Parts: sequence; C-alpha cells; structure tokens
Amino acid sequence: MNAKPVKTVVLALDGLDPELFLSWRNNLPNLSTLASEGIFYRIKSTIPSMTFPAWSTFLTGVNSGRHGIFDFTERLEGRLRVRFINSTRRRYPGFLRLASDQGLCVGSVGLPTTYPPEKLTGFQISGFDTPLPSKADRSYVHPPELAEKIEREIGGYYFGNFNESRIGRNWHSKVLAQLMEGIERKTRLVHLLLREYPLDLLLLHVGETDTVGHHFWSFYDENSPRYVPTRDHALKRAIQRVYEKTDDLVGEVLSLTQPENVIVVSDHGMGGTSDRTLYLNRFLAENELLSFQEEDPRARIIGALKRAGMKWMPYRWQQQVFRLAKGGFAASIESLQRFSGIDWGKTLAYSEELNYFPSIYLNLKGREPRGIVNPGDADRVISELSNTLLGWKDHESGTNVVRKVHRREDLYNGPETIHAPDLILELNDCSGYSYALGRSTTPLGR
Repeated sequence: MNAKPVKTVVLALDGLDPELFLSWRNNLPNLSTLASEGIFYRIKSTIPSMTFPAWSTFLTGVNSGRHGIFDFTERLEGRLRVRFINSTRRRYPGFLRLASDQGLCVGSVGLPTTYPPEKLTGFQISGFDTPLPSKADRSYVHPPELAEKIEREIGGYYFGNFNESRIGRNWHSKVLAQLMEGIERKTRLVHLLLREYPLDLLLLHVGETDTVGHHFWSFYDENSPRYVPTRDHALKRAIQRVYEKTDDLVGEVLSLTQPENVIVVSDHGMGGTSDRTLYLNRFLAENELLSFQEEDPRARIIGALKRAGMKWMPYRWQQQVFRLAKGGFAASIESLQRFSGIDWGKTLAYSEELNYFPSIYLNLKGREPRGIVNPGDADRVISELSNTLLGWKDHESGTNVVRKVHRREDLYNGPETIHAPDLILELNDCSGYSYALGRSTTPLGR
C-alpha cells in the first residue's frame, strides 16, 4: 500500500439527500464526523438538478451557458434530431484537468460526463455514460493498462446497470444485493488505485446512493401516493442500508488516504414522485399553441420493435445493441419519440416532454427547420406563454402547477446559452411530491 497521504479527497455521492442524512446521522459515523467537524449546509444545484449539467457545473465552476452541457443529448442545428453527448461536448476545462496540468497527480473514479477519459497525470475511470461495459471495451479508463489490472484484481469496473424493463419477482432484492456489492467493489478498487498511484487529489463518485433512492423510495415512504407495502424489511430499509454501506466506504477511504482536505458533495437530493402526471404538449395544444398530427409511422414501428426487444431480448444483448447504436440508431429513436406527431406549420411552442427536464422551445423561424414564430415576435410569445403557464391550475388540489418560468437568459450566461430551451420550468409539488412528466392525451392525469 502506498504510504503517501492524499492531500485532497472529493467524495461525489450522487443523489444523497441531506434530510435523509440528518435523520440517519447516528448510523453514519464517518459522514457525521465530517459534517460536525467541518461545514455542512445545503447548496443550490443547477436548474433543473440533472446529473449531466450538475456534475459538469461542479467540475468546471461555470454554468451550462459556458460549459455547454444541458442534457444527456444535444440538438442538431437546424434539424429535429438529437444526439447523445459525452465529455468532448464540454467547452470548459474542469478542475481535474487544471490540477493535472499544474503537475499534481490526479485520480478520478466514475463521475458522469467523463467519457472518454482525460489523460490526467494519474488516472481517470469514466462513469455510466461509457458506451460499452468494461469487458467489451476498455476505453473507459486512462491509462489503458489500468483496465487489465482492474479486471484481474477486482473482476472489472462495475457500472451499475440494471434491466429496468422487466421488474418482476425478486427484482428489487437482486438489485439491492448488486448495489451493496457495487459499493464493496469500489472499496477494493480504491485499495488497488492507491497502491498504484501517489495521488495528490482523488475524486470518487458513488452512484448507488442515487439508484437506491429512485428504485426503493416507494418502499420507504409510507405517505407516498406510490407507496408499496411490503413485509420485506430489507426493502423498507434499502435506502438506509446503502447510505450505511456508503458511510463504511467513506471511512475506509479516509483511513487509507489521511487527507488534509475532504469535500463531500452531491448533484441533487431525493424524494418521492406523485401519482399525478403532467403532459406539457397537451397543455400547449389546449391553449392553441401546438397542433398535433398523425404520428410518423416509423415512430410506431420503432416503438413496437423497442418494446419487443425490451421484453424478449436478453439483457446483455440489450446493453450491447443500445450502446453500440448510441451514436446513430438509438439517437434516431429518441428523436422520433421527441418530435414525431406535431404539426409544425401550426405550432408556436413545444416541449420535448422529458421526464427530468420540464422545458419549452419556441418553434422559431430560422432556427427550427419548420419554424413559424418570427424572431421579432419571440419576446411577446414568450411573455404570453409564461403567463399562461403560471396560470395553470391543478383542479384536484386547487394549486398552481408551475412555480416559476425561467427564460434561458435568466439562468445561463455564455456562448452556449443559445443551445438551451427557451423556457425552463420549476414545478410546484403535488401534496409534497414531484409531478411526473410524460406523454398522453390530457394535460394533467394519472
């Protein structure tokens, strides 16, 4: 084991919720010690608090208008098409790069938006956006020879992929076991890396804290409208167990590295989802801002093939097909799902209806391929649309659906701002839970 202490350790605990931490802090001794002996407070994430832009903002210290990462995808200029992005899309250097260029030995493990890996002075292991699992493609790590050591000594790097298309009997129990094993494998990986590299700076990302919240909140929160009663105590305690296992990892890392500086950070918190779902394009249509037409037959065919593949194709094959096709075929599917079925000649504004990014674009002439809104009218249309959105009522609760409407210039500054949606929405909670987002025939439903 390398005896050299690591001066600075950054622990990137994805989706770690401060309220859950506070409620369980007596069972999280290592994180609790850091909080009590250091500084603990809540900070604002990006708006919206999404993985790619949030971690990119953390890395660079600048907003999406400067680093250019707004989503998992980006729009192709002048086309109704998207493509999946990776770290090459980031237009601003991160602190890992800057530290490495100053001669520090830098190591980074698992942070999203770090594929392809940078040639740091130490090493970089990419995150879940790696296009192929490690056994199929070892380009996820720099230097390349480190991949063989990881494979030989700990059985390869674990990306935490689960087959979410077939959630059946014992699925959650198996996933929980995989999450716990993933954290354990990270512990073994840190031992290996510290033995190989005399680091000055280590960044370690833990994605299990995010995954467990998304998939097990319904077992944990008895007040949630999506609550699933269970007698399986392990499922009810799954989130806490993963937090406790992560705390063990934190303690092991701190013991091994003896750092002078420790930073624990997350990209967002965690919470439950309402059983109410918003359909932004239906709302726009009801307010005569968007018009539908018959869906492109290709979208129906591809959708049917996708559903059949998800149902019948072995999961390993699904991974290979999706990741290999990610630059082309998968992007075509995504594009058809976002943009098919809209009559562009009669549409002033539209949403891509992403379930994690409530936002709206103008169908702007000269920017959109079939735009009809004159640039000189854009400001007026945006003002009228903003007022319409702020007046949207949930008739069950009587509350406003939309809390704030941001023009992109209000949130972002820099040359990449032109790639952001025209309007970004902040939604109110529905009885304490986030509205879901989707595509359907009514503006608001279940």
